[in-house]
Amino acid sequence: MQTEWAIFGTVALAHLLGVASPGPDFAMIVRQSLAYGRAAGVWTAAGIGSGILFHVAYGLFGLAWLTRQYPASLTLIGVAGAAFLVWMGAQALRAQPQPENCERLPPAQPGDWKRFYGIGVLTNVLNPKATLFFVALFTAVVTGPTGTAMKLVLGLWLPLTTFAWFAFVALMLSNEALRRKLRHWAHWIDRAMGAVLLLLGAAMLGSLLG
Repeated sequence: MQTEWAIFGTVALAHLLGVASPGPDFAMIVRQSLAYGRAAGVWTAAGIGSGILFHVAYGLFGLAWLTRQYPASLTLIGVAGAAFLVWMGAQALRAQPQPENCERLPPAQPGDWKRFYGIGVLTNVLNPKATLFFVALFTAVVTGPTGTAMKLVLGLWLPLTTFAWFAFVALMLSNEALRRKLRHWAHWIDRAMGAVLLLLGAAMLGSLLG
């Protein structure tokens, strides 16, 4: 039992450091929160947290055989993820200044949450860095027999803490007072995040296809 809790502590710490480091997930949360507001940021965070379940599944419950038997699958996932980031970045680069009399965001439309949630899921699932991180983490740490109970604990802990972190970031960035201060520069921030997403996507494509 002590060994299993030691494994939990190691995995939880490594995951926390990985989640807090800048990357496609963080850039997407910044972009969505500043461009579309609090609900968009939180739903995107929920999608990113749900995407972690995909990585946990193959990392903890025996689906890593896919990457071992079919190494090209990592490349395919990476290319799809890079193309998605390039597309999102290109959309953000076209952001326009808000009208001078626009103090609030337009009201959310029915079904918007599905779009924001889906963007979060795709951003995380198609992130090859996340795939490699979890494969390396679980291969290096969860090498011995780990009980089903501990696997379930990790399977819940990792997506929930991921969601909690990115939801916190979204709530901070979508603060109404902060948004009012940033309103005149919002389109430049959106474009900057778009450039970051484009660069990340291009770098990923270069490393995968170079």
